[in-house]
Amino acid sequence: MIKIIREYIIRLPRSQKTILIIFTDILILNSIFLAVYVFSSNDFFYESIARFSPIFLEYLNFSFFEVLLINLLSLSIISLLNGYKSFFRSSGVMNLVGSERIFGLLTYCVLLSVTSFSISSDISKSIILGLINLFVVFFQIVLVRSIAYNFLSLKSEESSSPILIYGAGQAGRETAASISQNPRYRIIGFIDDDLKLKNFNILGYKVIGNQKKIKKIKQSFPNVLVVMAIIGISAEERREIISQLEKFEVQVKTIPYNYGALETKLSIEDVSVSDLIDRKIKIPDKNLLDHSFRGKNILITGAGGSIGSEISKQIANLNPANLFFIDSSEFNLFKLKESFQSYKNLSSMNFILKNVQDSKEIEKLLIKNNIDSIYHASAYKHVPLLQSNENFSSAVENNFFATYDLCSLASKHNVKSFVLVSSDKAVNPANLMGATKRLAELSLQAFQDLKENKTIFSMVRFGNVLNSSGSVVPLFWEQISNGGPVTVTHEDVNRFFMTIKEAASLVLQSGAMAKGGEVFLLDMGDPIKIKEFAERMIRLSGNSVAYNEEENGIKIIFSGLRPGEKLYEELLLSDKPISTDHEDIKKAVEEKYPLSDIENLKNSLRELLIKDNLSSAKKLISEFVKGF
Repeated sequence: MIKIIREYIIRLPRSQKTILIIFTDILILNSIFLAVYVFSSNDFFYESIARFSPIFLEYLNFSFFEVLLINLLSLSIISLLNGYKSFFRSSGVMNLVGSERIFGLLTYCVLLSVTSFSISSDISKSIILGLINLFVVFFQIVLVRSIAYNFLSLKSEESSSPILIYGAGQAGRETAASISQNPRYRIIGFIDDDLKLKNFNILGYKVIGNQKKIKKIKQSFPNVLVVMAIIGISAEERREIISQLEKFEVQVKTIPYNYGALETKLSIEDVSVSDLIDRKIKIPDKNLLDHSFRGKNILITGAGGSIGSEISKQIANLNPANLFFIDSSEFNLFKLKESFQSYKNLSSMNFILKNVQDSKEIEKLLIKNNIDSIYHASAYKHVPLLQSNENFSSAVENNFFATYDLCSLASKHNVKSFVLVSSDKAVNPANLMGATKRLAELSLQAFQDLKENKTIFSMVRFGNVLNSSGSVVPLFWEQISNGGPVTVTHEDVNRFFMTIKEAASLVLQSGAMAKGGEVFLLDMGDPIKIKEFAERMIRLSGNSVAYNEEENGIKIIFSGLRPGEKLYEELLLSDKPISTDHEDIKKAVEEKYPLSDIENLKNSLRELLIKDNLSSAKKLISEFVKGF
């Protein structure tokens, strides 16, 4: 019944809600008048009032017209101050009365005293009457509006999820204020490691204690969601807190890491997978990047992809003269354009829907726009998909032929620099995707060694990028949200991981350091076991890992290595990486071939693909790509 009444009031049109609030204000402001008139009609109560509180009998001296005028003026003050235009349920418990009603009440009490004085000419009695009305009615406003707020904000335990807010600082308070308006959630309280805050009441919610209390809270609320609302801490401190929460097997979400910045809105989101890997991101050399990009015309291929879009955004912040974004996916290019709508230099950006294999169109673009640098991120990269015979020619044509042709155009038109976004899968590749990426690298190396070449060619090789389209992370989140199981190909499979932002930043810094022909290797840290990574994600979703059929939780099943997949990835062909001026960027000395050999390889492969002779094509590739 209570829920039905609550829902009925909430669904009322705004005009009817306003009338209801005005009616409530009239009742509260005139509560003493109403009480005195009702009780004074009874002889016993009248005599009691006359004996113990004779001041209240003064209310009987007011005429209906005088009371009406006082009400009209008081309610007008509240209305003029927009007291009937606020959203009551969104005002928060600390703003229930509001300055509008305080001024309205003061107006009411002053007019009450003035009118009383005009009737009785007793100034002291008139002032006392106004003060009594002020304190009694103010208490009633607080009481009635508090009850109404709690009633309208009441959330069913069956339909709402229990929330613990980790952090009782400013960000935590703002998070609580936001969440409290959502009927899907109900706040249990705050958790904060500062023991001095224990038992404090914030916005009507108690600071329960530090994180040790979570274990006990989970016993009462098994599906409790912990929202981490702490800003201004280092990435290491953030990872440590998340690591501690993982042990409680509670679902963890966070507010944005950079919440508080002007462009960042408050939202509740999944824990970033960058919080699950121990990496310290270095600040890039601004002078080096400024020299490479300021006032330059930059072309990015595959600009709508995971890496390509991040490279595009970072370059856009480095004051280039013009940017040319190429992608064959209309949807990806549209999303990229939408992400740039707030940029001041949007007018210098060009979003070009073309296939990088269309050499004639690409050449027109290079000539017309005097391109200074090319960042080639366009590639087919999904290993199992490319491993099928149906996609063999597409992989070779897009990853090898298109790269070769783009290198030829860059060298022909004296583009100053050309950076290839490569992959760790190019090292001793067990799959076609990696082999074609290695052929792309060999193309750059071959063009670099041409005597007449003036373009600085370089390659940047790195491993898996978190949350990229080819990453396992989005798949794992989806499988976990569906209740499992989570599929891992092998119990011992491991991969290098890096965030998209860090990878893009290091690609730009590598390109800026290039002198010609370098194969740059990004320091990916230590490899991470995919099984352990999946276990952490399961625990941070509030679930347990089920290691056998009897256990409750989400299971991890091992589906077997896919065609072309390796247990581990390598970044080097040689065992002796060369240091650079950047501690996270190394160089490798790789075997290379003259351009004539690569050109002959390209022509021979094209003929074999036309004849659909895939076995001979694979054999020919293996002669150039070690390990394939």
